[in-house]
Amino acid sequence: MDKLEQKVLVVPTNKLFPDGVWEGFRPIDDFQTVFGLINRYGEYKRRAEVEDDPSWKQIIPQVILIAQNQVFVHRIPVTGSEDRLHDLWPIFLGGHVEEGDVDIGKAAEREFNEETRYLGTVLKREFVGVVNLQTNQVNMVHAGLVWAYLGDRAIFEDSGDEGVIEGKFVTWDEAEKLIERMSFWSKEAFPALRERYGRMKIHEG
Repeated sequence: MDKLEQKVLVVPTNKLFPDGVWEGFRPIDDFQTVFGLINRYGEYKRRAEVEDDPSWKQIIPQVILIAQNQVFVHRIPVTGSEDRLHDLWPIFLGGHVEEGDVDIGKAAEREFNEETRYLGTVLKREFVGVVNLQTNQVNMVHAGLVWAYLGDRAIFEDSGDEGVIEGKFVTWDEAEKLIERMSFWSKEAFPALRERYGRMKIHEG
């Protein structure tokens, strides 16, 4: 199916941001507030209808994988479908919430499993916040919901996903050296995520 014909989860921008649209990454512990708004006002629309309409926000689950005090990064190839992301190094895995997904958390898991084959055990999945930017037309129509997956081993196999190449686990210091080459949301959220998880020790199972 043409990606623009795919139905994805969207929310009216003024409902998702009832106090006005803000920019940046916001840690959020009370995830029920965010999910309550999405559950109340969300609907599925063809991407073609909303791709250029900033009155709607496409909801994009994002997962950062952390294991043994390292973070997973990957390069997006120049052959990927999203031109604006070519040759960048995100810390996030993820994508749209599709009509067949049970909920946003399950959509995050589906995207995670499609984009990398993690060989460790995910010990904990936690919702950590929302990232939103208004810096260009693409960012204006998307909002990222961020999960941290905490694993026990820094080991994975290539899943064959066309949008993920050169995946690797790196230390937080090594990841910081890539910050100017990260994607928009990754660059925005990295400092807060490092502050929260950079000293956390995940014990092997």
